Amino acid sequence: MANEMMNRNGFGMLDPFERMAQRFWAPFDDGEQALKTDISETDDQYQVKVDVPGIDKQDVKLAYRDNLLSIKVQKHSFVDHGDQAQNVVMNERREGTLQRDYMLPDVEADQIKATQTAGVLTITLPKSKQAIADNGKIEIN
Repeated sequence: MANEMMNRNGFGMLDPFERMAQRFWAPFDDGEQALKTDISETDDQYQVKVDVPGIDKQDVKLAYRDNLLSIKVQKHSFVDHGDQAQNVVMNERREGTLQRDYMLPDVEADQIKATQTAGVLTITLPKSKQAIADNGKIEIN
């Protein structure tokens, strides 16, 4: 507790050197930077849900190739040009690109559908008819 208090100034913020260190390591911190994802599977489809709060759908790029679903999100930072006196006390919103790939085999690529509502991107990937028929079972002779 004492060390934490030593790293704070009168405004309750971390000192400038601590903030600089956090920004330096931020690209390697998976906690906030990763695209949080849920993937479910039924007999006939995969459903992928990805949290993309504050992201416009034109800033999301999707691709499916060689059994790999790729999601790339470009986040633009907020810049307050109205504060000409530079009175900004804290600015944590950043810009950058986040990308994740998911191996989802045997998908009918031309049937993939995606929607984005309330900060959640939902991608439905129907399985190919051959994959549904085989159901991954192997016969033993």
